[in-house]
Amino acid sequence: MDQVYIAAKEFEKLLLIQYRIILSAGKNKPTERILLNFEQEDLYHMLGLQHLNDIEIPHDKKSILGMIIAGKIDDNYLAKSNLYNNSKNEYRISDRIVMLSEIEKLLDSEDTQFYIYRLQHLNKTVIKADYLIVCKRKDNEAYIFIRKRKENDYYGIVSCFPKSDTVYWGGKRYLMLKEKVVATLSTELFRHPGFIERW
Repeated sequence: MDQVYIAAKEFEKLLLIQYRIILSAGKNKPTERILLNFEQEDLYHMLGLQHLNDIEIPHDKKSILGMIIAGKIDDNYLAKSNLYNNSKNEYRISDRIVMLSEIEKLLDSEDTQFYIYRLQHLNKTVIKADYLIVCKRKDNEAYIFIRKRKENDYYGIVSCFPKSDTVYWGGKRYLMLKEKVVATLSTELFRHPGFIERW
């Protein structure tokens, strides 16, 4: 089965999921709240399709999910790009697609170590993001960049890929609470022992 198809089907599940994350910048500082959700157009950048600029890929980001599931975009087509298995970005796009199929497990697993940073404007990167989540699980390490959406109070993933050699600057944040919300069911995935939520 095509890896990009597997990644798209896993992403499709995320459309029904939200994560509620509460962070602390340190003692006596206000907490920061993140509501992370997923929208169809997010898939385009999460897969890294914008980098495959030597093959024809629709600019309508909302259509990408349906086209992959329908088999109109598959591994063979993406492999026609010279950039698909090229590591000029310090990782291969094919590796990024494999990683996307594991995103929910990375966010959920008790084995995943989370390191979260509030990004600074000094970063020399084209990625426009508010936070960087570094996920370490066994021998794998992944970067997930999130940014607040313009149209609402939710955050979305704007980029995600295996760890690279690029250094990103940011203020360290401490994870206080992580909840997964599916429909009306909320599951607490992590709570810092000293954290008491105050409204």
